[in-house]
Amino acid sequence: MSKAKKPNEIREEVRKQMAAKYKQDVESWKKRSSDNWNAYVKARSEVDRLSEENSKLKEQLAAQKDWIERLMEFIDMPDEERHDAVQKYIKERQMSEDFRAMFGPYFQLLNRMNLIF
Repeated sequence: MSKAKKPNEIREEVRKQMAAKYKQDVESWKKRSSDNWNAYVKARSEVDRLSEENSKLKEQLAAQKDWIERLMEFIDMPDEERHDAVQKYIKERQMSEDFRAMFGPYFQLLNRMNLIF
């Protein structure tokens, strides 16, 4: 026959069982908390990346809409105005290229001098 346990022994045994269960529960919650934090950090970085990508795409979309709008205005111009606009663009482009050809070497020299000093 087994010896009957005293109330203090029973209490101590139950206390040990409860302490072990509590410790196991705390470890389980710590692990779960750590896993959730890691998932949060990963999701947050993904949200940040997608937010940045979204803003870049919105900028591209705005630029493309602006370009399309300008192109439509150009197409809707009367032929004479369009011809004048093209000629003006060609002249400005040529003047810009001439200016760059004349003063480009001087600007390069100044830039190099700035790098030296």
